[in-house]
Amino acid sequence: MLYRILKKDLLRRKGVNVILFLFITIATIFLASSVNNILVVSSAISYYMEFSGVPDVNFILKGDTEKEKTEEWLDDGAKDVKEYGDSSMIALNDQNMKIIKNGKKKEYAAAGTSVYLAAAGMEYCKVFDLDGKPFSLKKGEAALTRDAMERNHLESGDKISISVGKTERKLTVSEQIKDAAFGSDMVGMNRIIVSEEDYETFLKDENAENIRMFCVMTDKAAEFVRDQNNQDFTTVLSTVSKSMYKMIYSFDMIMAALLILVGICLILIALLVLRFTLVFTMEEEYREIGIMKAVGFRNFAVKKVYLLKYLVLVTAGTVVGFAASIPVSRAMVASVSRNMIMEDSGSNLWVNFICSGCIVLLVMLFCYTSTGKLDKISAISAIRSGKTGERFKRRAGIRLNRRGKMSVPMFLGLNDMLTHMRRYLVLMITFCISFVLITIPLNTINTMRSREMVVKFALDPDSAVYVRRIEKASEGNYRYKDDLLAGMQRVEQEMKAKGYDAELTGIPFYFLKISKDGVVSDQKLLVLQNLGKNNDYLHYDKGEAPRLENEIALSETVLKQNKWNIGDWVDVNIGSKEKRLLITGTYSDYMQMGQSGRMNPVIDMKEEMMADYWNILVDMKTDKTQKELAADLKKDFPQYEWDDAQSLVDQNVGGIQDSLAKLLLPMTGLLCAIIMLITALMEKLFIVREKGEIAMMKSVGFRNRSIRRWQILRMVWVVLVSMIAAVPLSLLSNRFMLRPIFAIMGADVEIQVVPWQVYGVYPGILMVGIIAATIFATGKVKQIHIREMNNIE
Repeated sequence: MLYRILKKDLLRRKGVNVILFLFITIATIFLASSVNNILVVSSAISYYMEFSGVPDVNFILKGDTEKEKTEEWLDDGAKDVKEYGDSSMIALNDQNMKIIKNGKKKEYAAAGTSVYLAAAGMEYCKVFDLDGKPFSLKKGEAALTRDAMERNHLESGDKISISVGKTERKLTVSEQIKDAAFGSDMVGMNRIIVSEEDYETFLKDENAENIRMFCVMTDKAAEFVRDQNNQDFTTVLSTVSKSMYKMIYSFDMIMAALLILVGICLILIALLVLRFTLVFTMEEEYREIGIMKAVGFRNFAVKKVYLLKYLVLVTAGTVVGFAASIPVSRAMVASVSRNMIMEDSGSNLWVNFICSGCIVLLVMLFCYTSTGKLDKISAISAIRSGKTGERFKRRAGIRLNRRGKMSVPMFLGLNDMLTHMRRYLVLMITFCISFVLITIPLNTINTMRSREMVVKFALDPDSAVYVRRIEKASEGNYRYKDDLLAGMQRVEQEMKAKGYDAELTGIPFYFLKISKDGVVSDQKLLVLQNLGKNNDYLHYDKGEAPRLENEIALSETVLKQNKWNIGDWVDVNIGSKEKRLLITGTYSDYMQMGQSGRMNPVIDMKEEMMADYWNILVDMKTDKTQKELAADLKKDFPQYEWDDAQSLVDQNVGGIQDSLAKLLLPMTGLLCAIIMLITALMEKLFIVREKGEIAMMKSVGFRNRSIRRWQILRMVWVVLVSMIAAVPLSLLSNRFMLRPIFAIMGADVEIQVVPWQVYGVYPGILMVGIIAATIFATGKVKQIHIREMNNIE
């Protein structure tokens, strides 16, 4: 008997059952894949660091003059050092690297990063192929990161030319690699890997700029860095801890977090719709329930009919969802593992299985809870569709006689929503979630394109263009202020000769030891100094910019970590001397993860070796945009790197903006399809419930067109109310979701909202989809006959 009832019930409501099956499947796919990804992604960075042998601390020295001194300290003086190793690299400038296409040499695009040449087979900071496997290189072969290859339009088998001094070699690109230590654009450094034989050939050249990297394993990284700062090493260019690497990769996790958020929200939507459908189906079949009770069926026997039906639907949906969640999990992980090696999500199939089982238990619990009303209802009231015919309060939300200019369908739609608000609550919550989900990537993209974001990277958004790497091939990388100034003057003269009257402002940065009252800061700080006339574009949250020779500004993060304040005097090691400087202001930016300083522009830093220099600001009068001017200058001066502000921001946040922009349209389409499916399901159920009322309206002269307009306008009112409710929710998501993500990188930023996009275009797309689904679903109105008036209680 149960089999016959089940078969008949499934065939009788094929449309509703198919939609319900799809939602259970969707819930299973997203719950299983999202939870799986949460487990994989949450440990992805740590796994990548361990897998690649990234040390707890690494520090880079220029040359080998202090190599023995460093080793002696690590062997005898340094505390809590478990083990250490060192490796050699060669610093390259842009003129040392060329791409060979069709027998011609073209410029190599370094995207503002410092490029180093390294030999394969390193013990620490290992590199792997795209599958996470070790590889070997033969003489004449080279390996590059995927970003470097895509940036330069290289493929395996292409040729590049590397020159160090008088030594030049043509190399074949044989591998794309993942490099934990130097692979992210935010690291600001990139490696080209060659065979040990080729590397030794380059290293023997007398003009090779040797860089020594020490890798230290210790359980007390912060104490080690502090102890190292107290040493009198003069050739240390930078010190990076593993925690800093983890922070650098945080922007790569935005995509993972977004995909997980989408999955969770869609699970919530699916469960809300599922519960609504269960309750609705029970109420729809009250008459059958009443008859079953009247002929002697016990409560559990009645419930068993519905429990069996939904058990079949849920089991079928979860089996299909479980199977589909496996490739979806892998695809979602692949989308966020561009720069990382992650665990195989397929190895966590038990997670998908458990989540699928939880879906079955959760839905059956919903079903059993929903049937609880059947215990309290009598056979007579059930036959009367659960109604007693009594009502003790006015139900009309608005009155037609007071809305003379409002059409009847519009009045019916608005009044229906106001008087049955709980009935449409699931739809409103679903629409709200969908609208908020659309705003998150939109607001993220708009924030990354904002002027404030440019300033956070110590750049002037009003500069005409920016240039990077102005060294000649014979000069090597600039290491001192005077060399940089001479190079800037040369470029100004070259530009003037071709009709560009430009002023250049260089931004060298140094890693300096800063202390107060003998207490040294946790690590050497990255300190920038503007060399040129453009010094007024930087913002300060408190205090003022350093102007005098004895002034400095420090980031808010540095002040908090060291418990310093504006007005304090700090001791700064510059060259071989210690200078006492006054803290005049504080700010927040993304330089060195928010831990940086800004030196006054007048102090002489010629004795201090630069770690590197930041993008040079080029100011001139022009009617062209930054992108247009950069394109023109690339033609006139192909030996230099010219960029616009947005490209530089993209390079420094790992290209997350492009990934979000590519995700936006598919995500909009997915959400539109989801809410169209929900709308169609709800509308079908509403029409089933309202058959009697629709038949009565037909009997008094309402045409099908007017009835359908009522149904459509009712849904429009629900959408408009949902959009209004979504506005404060969107602002809350900006405050409590997006701002903390940006703050991870070291600075608070104002989330940018473009109203016509966030509150107009994209919600409009969703509304069009909802209206289209409603129009499709209301086609059933034509099939309702006047005799259905018998269904009215």
